[in-house]
Amino acid sequence: MSIHIDSCGARETIVVTTRSSVYELVVLRSARGLIVVRGGRHFPKCRRALFLGSMADDGAVAPRTIDVGLRMKFISGNQSFLTSPVQSILPTSRQ
Repeated sequence: MSIHIDSCGARETIVVTTRSSVYELVVLRSARGLIVVRGGRHFPKCRRALFLGSMADDGAVAPRTIDVGLRMKFISGNQSFLTSPVQSILPTSRQ
């Protein structure tokens, strides 16, 4: 299963469970990958971020896509973050 952020509307929420954590992503501007993210040890509170996409072990990135089995990559502030592999994606819901 995968979700392409570009297909999401503003304020849609995506809940992603990785091997280590649960993340809640709220889409702000889908075409740019702008989101608010909360979850994991790096995002205990809601924080604006740029969602780059999913990264495979070989370094290939699926732009603005969340894929089961791959790691999500974010940039927030001056730091980049890489999650553990995605295990499940809860279907998006409009807020």
